[in-house]
Parts: sequence; structure tokens; C-alpha cells
Amino acid sequence: MTKKALLIGIDYFNNPTSQLRGCINDINNMRGMLIDAYNYLPANITMLRDDVKTPSLQPTFANILNNLKSLALQSSNLNEIWIHYSGHGSQIQDVANNDSIFRPKIDDLLVPLDYASAGYITDIQLLSIIKTIKCRCILLFDSCNSGTICALPWTFNYVSPTQYSRTLINDVSIENPNIFVLSGCRDNQTSADVTNNSGRTYFGAFTNAFLEVLRLNMHNVPFLVLYRDICVYLSNQGFSQIPVLSTTIGSPTATIVKSGPHITSITNNNASSTPMSSNGVTAAAVVKKNMRAVIGL
Repeated sequence: MTKKALLIGIDYFNNPTSQLRGCINDINNMRGMLIDAYNYLPANITMLRDDVKTPSLQPTFANILNNLKSLALQSSNLNEIWIHYSGHGSQIQDVANNDSIFRPKIDDLLVPLDYASAGYITDIQLLSIIKTIKCRCILLFDSCNSGTICALPWTFNYVSPTQYSRTLINDVSIENPNIFVLSGCRDNQTSADVTNNSGRTYFGAFTNAFLEVLRLNMHNVPFLVLYRDICVYLSNQGFSQIPVLSTTIGSPTATIVKSGPHITSITNNNASSTPMSSNGVTAAAVVKKNMRAVIGL
């Protein structure tokens, strides 16, 4: 069973006014989980991060899109693809009018390391690649304004522990019924960072919630239950951001199933193991991942 992952973490060390502190930690933690709990081979996990000097491994506009395209081209020979993005997100008015009639004329954006020179990655660019993926694909976006970041047909929005709303937002035809996107917040919200109890190590609140909920469910959980539990977890921690689940079908029944030998633990930038219980994060230490300008970048 061949699985591949692309993990993107951008702390924007080259731009002090936009710098974040938890995004590379996020992808380190995701890497550990994929290896420990889901039997991903380290050689099959590509990490794009801005604390490395190797040009091909930096999270630039071209590297992000080229790696996504490469995975899509390989997907017919893969069993699963896992993609994670932690970094800035934003929005811009859809002046090209590329969106479906079901969607508002606003594009959600990812902010690559070289956005000032290369530009932003739009939801429509992501959709054009993701819709060609042939195998099961799980995508997570821990960024602001990311509710419909991949513009998949169906979105699920949490209302209460016993209720969610389901909306058709895009009439695009996608053959693969096994593409699932979890976004850290709704389109009009920002995503936050949190620290551990020592106050020295930062993580994305959404990524942390995702990992904690998977551990609490022993890494075996249906997507809709996972989505609900993440929303409940964040609410209980005092966060206002509400994640969004997007899918290619209106009634997803798929389950994440543990296939590795271990229950993973959270690690920091130095790769030392720091297990964190469900009360290991304080909601009081919050750093929002928000761009200064949201509309009209």
C-alpha cells in the first residue's frame, strides 16, 4: 500500500511583520502522526518549510504547485495522499469571475513564501489540480479565510454537537468520491496559534485539535465524527474559529483507519518528543494567523 504526503509549513522568517511561530511545528507533528499511526514511510513524505536552505524544499509558489501536480500525476498508482498546509491565508475579490454560480465572488488564497514576487495560490488553482487526483486524498489547511479553500462541491458547517448544515457550493464534476478537505476556520474567520503549558512552543490551534481528536479516537474515526469532535474541542478550548469540512460527495461515510504501530505524540522544532494531553494547550495564548489586508490584496 503506497501512501504519499506533502506537508507545507511557512513561518515567514523572511518577513518579520508577517512572521508566525507554529507552522513548522505543525508539519513536524503531522509527519510524526503519519509515520506512527498511518504507516507512512519517511521517504514518501515531502516537507516544504522555510527554515531550510535547499531551494527545492522551500514553500514557494512554484514548489507548492509543482509538488501538488506531481502527486496528482502519481495518484493512479497510490492508495492515499495526505496534504497539509500551515501558514497565512487570505481572500481577494474574484475579478476573473472564475467561480461557480453557487459561490460568492471571492477567492480564498494561500500565501506562499515568495508571495510578494510570485503571487498567491487561489482556491481555483488548487481545485484544478485536486480534482484530477485518482486515489483517496485528505487535505488540511490551518490558515485564515480557508473555509472553501479548495472549492469542492459540498461543505459541512458545524452548528452543534448534534447538528451541521450541508451546502452545495460548486457544480463542478469530480469523479473521485474520496477527497476530503478540513479547513481551520470559515471563510470570514481567522485561525489561531496556541502554546503549550510552558509558553515556549507554538502550534496551530486547528492542527493541535485535529491531532488530539485523532488520538482520543485511537486514530479510527469517521470523517463526519472527526469533524464534529474537532469543532467541539476548539469550542471547549475557548476558540471562536469554526472548522469546515468539504467533500466531493454529499453523504460521506468514509473512516480514517489506524494502520501504524503507535499513537503519535507532539514534537517541537528540535524533534524531541513532548506528549500533550487534551489539557496541554492554553487558549489564553493566542496569535492569529491573519493578513493585514483581507480583501483586495
